[in-house]
Order: sequence, then C-alpha cells, then structure tokens
Amino acid sequence: MRDIIIAAAIFCSSASIAFAEVPVTPQPPTGSRSLAVEQTKQSAHETAVADCEQMWDRGTHMSKREWSQTCRRVQNRLQQLELR
Repeated sequence: MRDIIIAAAIFCSSASIAFAEVPVTPQPPTGSRSLAVEQTKQSAHETAVADCEQMWDRGTHMSKREWSQTCRRVQNRLQQLELR
C-alpha cells in the first residue's frame, strides 16, 4: 500500500511539471512604437539621474561634480541590466 502511495505522489508531481508554463520572451517593438519606448526610457533615465543628483549634500565624501558623474555611471549600468 505504501508503494502505491509513493508511486502516486511521484506521478502527480511529474504531471504538474509537464503542465508548467514556459515563459515567453517578449518581442522588441517595431516602427513608431519603438521610438516612443526609447523616448520613454530616455526620459526615465534622465529623471533617475536628476533624482540621484538631488540627494547630494555637503556632508558627502564627493564633490557635486563627482556625485553627478557617479549618478550617471550607476544609472547607465542599471539600464544595461534591464536590456539583458
């Protein structure tokens, strides 16, 4: 009886794997829609950099220029992660 229960449990678990959903990779947009997406991404990028730059104060260990460069570098790296 115990063997039947174990076999049924294995069968049920393998059946759920067979019906698992496979993620679909989105297709890149085309035409004018891709231009709008790029403009939106650029706007979001600029907003994120501006927000980061506003966090600077005199108590940081960086000059305002260094802080701005760091904000841009970090945001560029984050944007590259989103593209992959």
